Amino acid sequence: MMKDFEVRSVTLQADNQKLIGYVVRWNSQSKPLWDFIEQFAPNAFAESLAEGQDVRALFEHDHTKLLGRTAAGTLSLVEDNTGLRFELVPPDTTLGRDLLVSVERGDITGMSFGFRTLSDSWDFEQEPILRTVNRAELVEITITSIPAYPESSVQLAKRSMADARKRQQPSALLNRWAELAGV
Repeated sequence: MMKDFEVRSVTLQADNQKLIGYVVRWNSQSKPLWDFIEQFAPNAFAESLAEGQDVRALFEHDHTKLLGRTAAGTLSLVEDNTGLRFELVPPDTTLGRDLLVSVERGDITGMSFGFRTLSDSWDFEQEPILRTVNRAELVEITITSIPAYPESSVQLAKRSMADARKRQQPSALLNRWAELAGV
């Protein structure tokens, strides 16, 4: 059974016969995701990448449109000071060739990725609320013509925000009581 995972979007470019770009840039804030914005801490995927999991590159989040995978050496993922960088050599298929042409023409510029949050933190003191993903498992990267934040993925993050708020509230209330009591 596949666990739920979240999806985020970035951009890509063509370099000869491969696609390159950043899956995510560290500490770069997202567009508003319902009630919050999000960023990834540096090296958020370090553990996931070290485990050597087979990450797939897809077209439009469609698992039947496989473009490459780390196990085959057609997709590489490296964390650097900027973020999580990828290089993808698409297959010599109709989809792969069409994709390279569409990216070179600028028709397709979107990049998305799916992940599972392993550790995050929330700053409820700012507006909008800021979620920082500290550790995550990379599930897939996706080339897309319309970068989107699917509602189901946002709902997962929204549930995780509600859980974080519940965990924070008791200590916030205790701190407020202590402040009022002069402790």
